[in-house]
Amino acid sequence: MQVLHEPSLRQNQALLATVVLSFFMLLGSAALTFHLSHQDGAADELVVRTMEVQQALNATFVTLGGAESGLRGYLLTNNEAFLQPHGQAGKTLRQQLATLRSLVAGEPAQAQNVAEVAPLIEQRIAGINAALAAAHAGRRDEAIAAVQGSGLPTLNHIRTRIEAMGRLEEQLLGDRHRAVARLHERFITAVMVLLLAGGALALFALISIRRYVRTEHESRLRLASQNAELEQRVKIRTEELAKSAEEANRERTRAESLLTDVNHRVGNNLALVSSFLTMQQRAVKNPEAARALSAARARVQAIASAHRKLRLGADFATVKVNEVLGAVLEDISAGLPPGGLIRIHYQVEPLEINARDAVSLGVLTSELVMNAVKHAFPPGEPGEVSVVLGYGADSVPVLEVSDDGVGWHDKHSEETGGLGAKIIEMVARQFGARPERSSRLHSDPLAQERHPGTRIKLSLAKLNTTPAV
Repeated sequence: MQVLHEPSLRQNQALLATVVLSFFMLLGSAALTFHLSHQDGAADELVVRTMEVQQALNATFVTLGGAESGLRGYLLTNNEAFLQPHGQAGKTLRQQLATLRSLVAGEPAQAQNVAEVAPLIEQRIAGINAALAAAHAGRRDEAIAAVQGSGLPTLNHIRTRIEAMGRLEEQLLGDRHRAVARLHERFITAVMVLLLAGGALALFALISIRRYVRTEHESRLRLASQNAELEQRVKIRTEELAKSAEEANRERTRAESLLTDVNHRVGNNLALVSSFLTMQQRAVKNPEAARALSAARARVQAIASAHRKLRLGADFATVKVNEVLGAVLEDISAGLPPGGLIRIHYQVEPLEINARDAVSLGVLTSELVMNAVKHAFPPGEPGEVSVVLGYGADSVPVLEVSDDGVGWHDKHSEETGGLGAKIIEMVARQFGARPERSSRLHSDPLAQERHPGTRIKLSLAKLNTTPAV
């Protein structure tokens, strides 16, 4: 398999190198394009700013010229209409000078020119205002002399400065156009280099792909041959595993049958022992001995009933508690005196418990029920014993046995220390429980007063259970 993959690995490395080089070339192209585009945009902005500076220069001179012409027209004709351009000339010129300063902020020479021409413009505006004041005061000759004497040279000086600034902007504009042209030439050269490099990479990639396809075809042929051989081996191995699984299933079925048979035989043997105890009870004349044998027979019978219902689950370790306790309670019901005076009802959830706990739980339930049957009801009176097993608070299994008899407090104190009570205490401790005794609740208050009953509740915290599926 290593030999199969070595040619493909080399071809993959060549393709990977081509892809990496293409990626870096594309990244370089993008960076170069972005850089040139940025420079091109900056050059375009400079060209636009040059045109704006020229327009601002022209507007400044036009505004100043308008004020100068309005003054002369007024002095010649004494017509106030010629003074209209002068009214906004001062404010407009200051705004135009501020615009020029912002436009030439990046050009030291032009900024110096603006700084020099601004006082001249302010001086000429002041001269125009002085001439107008003299004209309004009736000194027309003085105003005309001021215009001809100092106004015209100042205006010519301002014109010369503005024309020099315009020529400088034209020179800058030419330099910027040449810079843009050089930038375009570099861009074209870079594009050509990238195209040549891309063509070389494409040719190399084409050659690599052809080699890769040829190698991949050969690898597929070898792989198909190896797959056919592997499929044959898998088929043989699958047949072997199927035979092993079939044999394992037979052994499992056999083990299940043996376990069921063993449990059934144990239950039958214990039932036989129970029968022997019954025969011995009938033969004994001593009432105390007869009662002891009867109690022993009932306990053996409970264990026998539990064993006969020990049907282990798929894991050979768990049983369903409702089947085990159902068998125990059914056998107790069958052994009650005829007439149906005492009835046993049960409601047991189909929980799965460990098989080792099933017999102990059956003995505990049997002892609680038999105690209720023997002590809860006076002779000849009917009654009911109820058994409930299910989840309580915090998902802890709870066993509850209750009756509607005379009540726990009416029983004789000596009965509380008998063997049955000791068995209950001992088995309850095994499951981490402690019997909690209370009166059984009735919906009818009169019935509650006549037959308070007894409820014994055990929280089986150590009983491991899982809900049956």
